[in-house]
Amino acid sequence: MRNLVIVTFVMAYAACGGAAYSKAAQAPSAPSTPSANASGGAGGAGGAPPIATQIPEQLVIEGSLAIEVNEIGDVVPAIRAHVEQLGGRVINESVIGAELSWSAQLKLRIPPDKVDAIVGFLGKRGEIVSKNITATDVSKQLFDQELTLKNLRATLDRLTQLMAQGGLKIEDVLRVEQEMTRIRGQIEQLEGDQRFLKDRVALATLDVSMSRRAGAVSFAVAKAYPGVRATALVLFDPGTRARTRFGGGLVVHTFLRTMSLELDLFQKELNTDGTASHAAALVTLGGAIYSDFLGYGQRRTLNPYLGLRIGYGYLDDHRFVAQGEAGVELWKTRNVMVDANLRMTGLIGKDTDLALVAGVGAVIAF
Repeated sequence: MRNLVIVTFVMAYAACGGAAYSKAAQAPSAPSTPSANASGGAGGAGGAPPIATQIPEQLVIEGSLAIEVNEIGDVVPAIRAHVEQLGGRVINESVIGAELSWSAQLKLRIPPDKVDAIVGFLGKRGEIVSKNITATDVSKQLFDQELTLKNLRATLDRLTQLMAQGGLKIEDVLRVEQEMTRIRGQIEQLEGDQRFLKDRVALATLDVSMSRRAGAVSFAVAKAYPGVRATALVLFDPGTRARTRFGGGLVVHTFLRTMSLELDLFQKELNTDGTASHAAALVTLGGAIYSDFLGYGQRRTLNPYLGLRIGYGYLDDHRFVAQGEAGVELWKTRNVMVDANLRMTGLIGKDTDLALVAGVGAVIAF
């Protein structure tokens, strides 16, 4: 009989703990005041003075921003890099569209004290057309959860001690084990809710929506790279002809050198027998490749490359032209490139000549 009374009492106490858990789960997130946490009052039982409990403020900061930008090509990578620099992270990223129709959705998790910094950064990258940021105090909710957890753990400890004492009937043991299982489930659920809430307090959440401003020009994409070059043609076996001829040319190629078209013109020079040589011309089509081991053309300076070219030439008569090329990009940006190259050149026709063509050129994005 005594054991039954003890079991009934402890289970009734556990039920009270469950009710407290339900009440904590439904508690509003409004901040508490000293008077709300006071134990008793001036007219309380025994006339005990009120004991104020100051709960530390715990804020959940959430918000959304909509931004219109002009240049869109590097905005998302810049935001991601800045967020990581501030100690946050991008947990969701969606970019849709192309040059004329473009939008992006980002979800950012950042330290609460960096919210103003990221909003200021976004304001510099474009125009903020809407902003909604809220701070909700969840200190009372966290306090109530901790109090409920304390009560549930205390009840679980009492039930564990009761089981350890022994002497219970089978039906009492089953009832106590069932109650312990229920309390463990409540503790796990409440601990999960508490971890989630604390994570929302630790990192603010911002939803950023970006779109291209109406009428703005999107990030430029080059269609080709036209330019000019200074050249020199040196014959290995000129005979009575002039060995070296200087000239210039025009070039159009892609930025990664997969294909290019070039026209080189060389002026007349005085031959060794006193006669004037013919003007020479080369029109070639070809491409070049970068080395994966030497930067693959991504460096700002000194990008080496190798290539092959074929085409038409005129040197005293009509010739077929084949060239093997080695060059280096001296300086390179997204819009401008300066390079130098040497081309071993075969001029094949009624007569065949072997020559070296050297050139220095510059191209710009078009």
